[in-house]
Amino acid sequence: MKQTIRQISLFFVVAVVASVTLSLVACNEEDDIDIFVGRTWKVSNFFGASDRPVLSKEQANEVAKEGTFYIKFESRETFSGRTKDKNFNGTWSVDLKERTISLRVKDTGGASDRLSNMLIQAIQKATSYEGDYKYLKLKEIEGAYILFRPY
Repeated sequence: MKQTIRQISLFFVVAVVASVTLSLVACNEEDDIDIFVGRTWKVSNFFGASDRPVLSKEQANEVAKEGTFYIKFESRETFSGRTKDKNFNGTWSVDLKERTISLRVKDTGGASDRLSNMLIQAIQKATSYEGDYKYLKLKEIEGAYILFRPY
């Protein structure tokens, strides 16, 4: 009888641990989608594959200006953003398990300056992401990435 009670108790503990573990995994994926949908991200800097910032101080100040260099994930399918003085938009998709992302820019608004083109090109080259509610990295396959902060 005691053996049966122990087995039932052990089974119950294992079932609870498994349920909690599965719910945490599901929450992490939902948390990941929540770092995108309805959120706006401001560019902090661009980084090369060597993990060093590529912007000069003057360029970093330009990127830091209010109302510029941001991306907003409006829904699970669309995004919009702004460069120095041009709006852009497009569609996106994400694989939450693999942490991959695809962004397709439809309209660049005629971006012509170097920083604006850097942002558009980096967004289009992004293949994976990393982040949470405090930061977002859109990473290229070569290792370069854009670092964003909440906006």
